[in-house]
Formats: sequence, C-alpha cells, structure tokens
Amino acid sequence: MLIGELSKKTGLSKDTIRFYEKIGLITASERKAGKRIYKEFNQETIERIFMINQGKKLGFKLKEIRLLLDEWGNASMPKHEQIKIIESKLEEVEEKMQQLTTIKNYLAAKLSKLQEDVS
Repeated sequence: MLIGELSKKTGLSKDTIRFYEKIGLITASERKAGKRIYKEFNQETIERIFMINQGKKLGFKLKEIRLLLDEWGNASMPKHEQIKIIESKLEEVEEKMQQLTTIKNYLAAKLSKLQEDVS
C-alpha cells in the first residue's frame, strides 16, 4: 500500500509516517513507476504502527519503542534487559502517579475553598 492508504488506515499523517520511516521505526520498499519512485508499505506496517501508538500511550519514547520492536520483538533481547526496561518504566509511572495525585489534591482543595467563598 502507498503512504496515502497507510495514512488513512492508521490515522497518522503522511509526515508522521515519513518521520517514522526516517528514524527506522517502520520500513518501506521502493517501487519504480516510470521516473517516479513510490514507497510501498506492507500489512505488517499497520501492526507495527499500532504497537508504536500503544508504546507512546504507555509513556515510552520513540527510541525505546524502536529498541523494543527490533530487539524484544525478535526475542534477541536478554530477559534481564527486558526486566530492566520494564522496571524503569514502572518507576516513571509511579512518579507520574504521585505527581498527578499531588495536583489532584491541590485542585480539590482549591475548588473546595472557592465553593466555600461562593456560599
């Protein structure tokens, strides 16, 4: 499939797809038609983009996602490395949760104070 079709199927812009290809997250084969060269993406690219999007939602950086897709996905990453990555990400999530709890408590207190002042 060409980039336009991939864009429609994944909801990503063509620029994002080109960027992902540039940094090695996805690959395309080249097809020549006359003087033009078209990039063709296979069905597996859609699945890979789905995994990229899931990784981003979980807070992974694109560099981490590429590492995971390339090495972990091919079972070449040692288990201790997998554990290290997951433990690190869990720590980041815990920190974010604590920060969000602090913000939530502040906002709740502020809201309560404002509601008291209005009454």
